[in-house]
Amino acid sequence: MKKLVTTKSLEIKKKNKIISMAILCIAVVISAFTFMTQETTKNIDQYLYSENALIFGNQNAKVTIVEFFDPACESCRAFYPLVKSQIKKYKGKVNLIVRPVAFHKNVGPVVTALEATKIQGKYWDALSTTLYNQSRWAINHTANVELLYPYLQDAGIDIEKLKIDMTKTVITDKLAQDTLDAKTLKVLKTPTFYVNGVKLTTFGDAPLKALIASEVKKAYPDN
Repeated sequence: MKKLVTTKSLEIKKKNKIISMAILCIAVVISAFTFMTQETTKNIDQYLYSENALIFGNQNAKVTIVEFFDPACESCRAFYPLVKSQIKKYKGKVNLIVRPVAFHKNVGPVVTALEATKIQGKYWDALSTTLYNQSRWAINHTANVELLYPYLQDAGIDIEKLKIDMTKTVITDKLAQDTLDAKTLKVLKTPTFYVNGVKLTTFGDAPLKALIASEVKKAYPDN
């Protein structure tokens, strides 16, 4: 016997069709959002991670902190020990890349000098020395690279060679790229932190620690 199509059954079919269409639309939106998020991350990554970047910590760590910093920035000096302590805390799971920007007056030569110390294999020693003695070469927020040279020399850096290296194209090109990447990412203040591509939006010790912890948990879910 042929079934009669009732008004109620038609309404149920109509509702099911609407629900199915709604589910399909949600799935499309989620897929599009996921794709856009992945593409955005890729786009950010090309500006965050410079070619042949010098890494502090385990080269194979799954969590990378990228810090845009100005060597004359007092907050950068204050945060540096905290960042290093986080790298130590997570025992090989977190590393650091620093990208210099020249926001303070006359700090350009200091940024160039720091970059040039890489040629002598002394970058991290030079950075620690520069930040530790910041108040002695950056007076009233105005940098003077001549005042920095004696401290770099005490750190084992050949100053005469350093001055020659500072003029090399490989150094000036690298700094130009750092500046361009910072501009593209709209880095307007220092320090600016990214952890695995996620920008720290609330400034402070606790928010930075929380962001690092979150990314470590994602990268190492079984630990």
